[in-house]
Amino acid sequence: MAGITPLLIDGHITGLDRSDSAISAAEERNRAAIAAGKAALVQGAFADWKRAGSAFDKVFAINVNLFWLEAMRELAVLKPLLAPGGRLFLFFEPPTAGQVETIRRAVEVRLKAAGYVVEEVMTGPAPSPPLVGIVARPAG
Repeated sequence: MAGITPLLIDGHITGLDRSDSAISAAEERNRAAIAAGKAALVQGAFADWKRAGSAFDKVFAINVNLFWLEAMRELAVLKPLLAPGGRLFLFFEPPTAGQVETIRRAVEVRLKAAGYVVEEVMTGPAPSPPLVGIVARPAG
């Protein structure tokens, strides 16, 4: 979790991570945004997280490997959390450029199987560091 909340002009950001140390580090970097009510941090697994209230316009996941390994449970939990018109942004930094296409295909297959439409795929810069980004939304 990067210290990105100072760039947040309007709205609210919620950061979720399983790691206690990641949450602690994010709390240090984002103390002002948390105090101002612009940010909240939650420690736990996404599939077990219960969110009451408003939906999210955007959900970002960075280097969350389960989205290309096995994510049906998480994608099902995520779908009702997206506001109408909401988007899922998935970003990966594979260890090698040769894995970009494998990850892209795996993520697209899982998204489609879970009822999402892939809107955009971004890759680059190659070869170092290799990056892949996928933007999707629930179908329908």
